[in-house]
Amino acid sequence: MRPARPGRPPRAKRPERRLSTRWAARAGSPGRRSAAVVVVIVLLAGLFTGRLVQLQVTDAAPLAEQALGERLKKENVPAARGAITDRDGQVLAQDVERRDITADPKLFGGPTPREPKLYTAAAAAAKLAPVLGTSEAELTALLTPRTGSDGKQVRWTVLARGVTPAVRRQVQGLQIPGLSSDRKVLRTYPAGTTGGNLLGWVSTDGKALAGIELAQDDVLRGVDGRRAYERGKDGQRIPLAESIDVAPVNGRDVRLTLDADLQFYAQRAAAAQAAATRASWVAVVAMTKDGQVLALAESGSIDPAHPGATPEAERHNRSLEDVFEPGSTGKVITAAAAIEQGLATPVTPLVVPDRLQLPRGGGIVKDSHDHAPQKLTFAGVLAESSNVGTVMVGRKLTLQQRYDYLRAFGLGQKQLGLPGETRGILTTPKQWATNSRDENVVLFGQNYAVNALQAAQVYATIANGGVRVPPRVIAGTTDASGVYTPAPVPTGTRVVSPTTAAQVTSMLEGVVTSDGTGLNAAVPGFRVAGKTGTAEDLQAKVKTGTKQYTASFIGMAPAEDPQLVVAVIVQHPDYAHRFGGVAAAPVFSDVMGYALAQQGIAPSGRPAELAPLTWR
Repeated sequence: MRPARPGRPPRAKRPERRLSTRWAARAGSPGRRSAAVVVVIVLLAGLFTGRLVQLQVTDAAPLAEQALGERLKKENVPAARGAITDRDGQVLAQDVERRDITADPKLFGGPTPREPKLYTAAAAAAKLAPVLGTSEAELTALLTPRTGSDGKQVRWTVLARGVTPAVRRQVQGLQIPGLSSDRKVLRTYPAGTTGGNLLGWVSTDGKALAGIELAQDDVLRGVDGRRAYERGKDGQRIPLAESIDVAPVNGRDVRLTLDADLQFYAQRAAAAQAAATRASWVAVVAMTKDGQVLALAESGSIDPAHPGATPEAERHNRSLEDVFEPGSTGKVITAAAAIEQGLATPVTPLVVPDRLQLPRGGGIVKDSHDHAPQKLTFAGVLAESSNVGTVMVGRKLTLQQRYDYLRAFGLGQKQLGLPGETRGILTTPKQWATNSRDENVVLFGQNYAVNALQAAQVYATIANGGVRVPPRVIAGTTDASGVYTPAPVPTGTRVVSPTTAAQVTSMLEGVVTSDGTGLNAAVPGFRVAGKTGTAEDLQAKVKTGTKQYTASFIGMAPAEDPQLVVAVIVQHPDYAHRFGGVAAAPVFSDVMGYALAQQGIAPSGRPAELAPLTWR
């Protein structure tokens, strides 16, 4: 210790400074610090353990499913739509496999040390262009690595759509990394426009839109399958990873009663006559006597592969959807009804003037030309197509009988049940009673309207011995295993007796003679029975201001044992071709002659024994 300075008293010693008991304990107690650390560690461990339990136990399944969902690539595997064939199996509509060639632009930056087999966009385009039929410049632009509008690198682009399997194999043979293909199904129509208006069509995504395609969609449409597989971050498939595959169930094939060769021939004949007569359209229907539709043809047929090429207003089946007054072809119903009711026979004598005053202000009914009173039999009335003579016999039928026979022959009813098909127009006796003219003109094919198929099946009923079998166009279906199931045959309904049908057939045969209006319908070697029709289209006259007509001929052959029926409708021909015997009968002769030969039907073996057309 230093000695104190002289003259200054020594400094008092300061008391020692001590920490408070509270702070001293905290700062200086290792045990308490360790306890605190342990508590924190335990809490954190508990938290992490709880989270781990939640992830691995509680949320394990949902998280695994979410992760798998992010890794899974899901693809639809389209089912093949069933084919549509004609009666002999000729394909009219079918699905074919096509491929979309795709690429991952990220993989076309050129070779790298790790991936020496990669191509530059330009090099790949040079090899692909000749195979895909696309310019190198266009392919180079598609293959060049780039970012999209979202700022992310583009990983998928389409190089070509709808290529054939053969082209796809050529692309595979180039062995260019980064290319792939997606399977597509394309609906094709190998017969082109043949039957196009009847077949209908489908959209680009396979949705049925019209015709048989739509009506039989439940049969033709299969059930799509699905495929899913795990992929890596670059989109590559992970080998041996989980995958899901459900095979598609293809649709069934539909076989039609249609004969493709006859359909083609009839369409060509219809188109030629439409051009020759400058008609709005021409329809030709061919069918068997028991209702099987062999051809449902018309001018201006649609190509189902390219329906948009046909104006929308003409994109329908006129044979089923357009109606017209049948005119004199409707007289066969009156003849059959009168004979069946015992009101006349083919040889009933009549003195027929060229005009007739109808009762109760119904006006005058006239024949197509002026003539002196004629001594005609009922068969002669039909052969001469006399409106007056038909009314003279037919008005013996009650109004209800007239209506009932029209219905019994299938008028006012749909025949095939196809989309857009019309029932026609048929008013009731109650409506006729308000106008004396209406109740009489129905006797010669006016004041009601039919479509071409309805008009044809009236004659098929007579050809079938008086039994009406509803027309049909579906012959049956074939499943994936090749088992064919025929469609049910509709039950026939007797309309008139076999005797009446035979007498009416004989009367119709007299129409196609030198004295009848249907001479141009004759088929060499065959006896033909049929009827001409000429009806003025009053609605068209109102719209155009000029007279418009529907010319027709409907008949059957061979007359001694009818097998086939053909109807020809020429809508709005030029004035020189307004008569059915001029515009329609020649087409009937052509198509019927072809059909008889094609179906192998033997020529007539015996001459006709016809009722006289006149009397003394």
